[in-house]
Amino acid sequence: MAKDPSSFVPFYQPPQAEPARSGSVSDFVLAEIARRIVDGVYKPGQRIVETDVTRDLGVSRSSVREAFRRLETNRFVRIEPNRGATVATPGREDIVAQFRIREVISGLGARAAAEHAAEPGNREIVLALLDDIETQRRADDPRNHRAENGRFHRAINNMSGIPDVGELLDQYNYPILHTIYFRDLSRENWLLNLSDHVDIARAVLHGDPVAAEHFARQHMRRMVDIAIEIAERLLEEARQR
Repeated sequence: MAKDPSSFVPFYQPPQAEPARSGSVSDFVLAEIARRIVDGVYKPGQRIVETDVTRDLGVSRSSVREAFRRLETNRFVRIEPNRGATVATPGREDIVAQFRIREVISGLGARAAAEHAAEPGNREIVLALLDDIETQRRADDPRNHRAENGRFHRAINNMSGIPDVGELLDQYNYPILHTIYFRDLSRENWLLNLSDHVDIARAVLHGDPVAAEHFARQHMRRMVDIAIEIAERLLEEARQR
């Protein structure tokens, strides 16, 4: 049975596209193909044959094409003329470019959140985030950090008052790298993430937009080398098979 897609990857839905129906066939196909890519069933650069997927999953070609379209939007696959869908193979330059964009967006969100720190309820939200981080440290268990990380950044983004911040961060992302990072999260990187979150939250709490932006951008820059390492590992694994 396929996993709930929200449990392992954020799927960006472009505003101009009609939202997929919850529980639709294309949702199922989307989740299953994404799972196979993350689990290494489909390798980087491998062609995913439309007719094979329709036969394997017992679904229509239109559902597979819709899933491919959404997977391309989310950088899981690339659709090429005369080849169809192939598993994306992000390279160093692609990753650096995307993370530079994410750095700016993340910094904007944190800066705006700090500018809104004095608004009713926001101080309490940040104090709750800091308490939650301390609870995570005491529990000393990185396994739930993906969900905890998501809650932290959503709270900061929501405080910014700029609804597009979260959507843009999802849009400028390589979900396969994001997913594998959290799946294989080391304790060292987990502790570093928590420390970064504390710095961002304290800057927001004190209404310091310059510091909030600095720490948010620094947090995003840390991910570049990790993302490149994951991408190169995926390519090397594909070559060895």
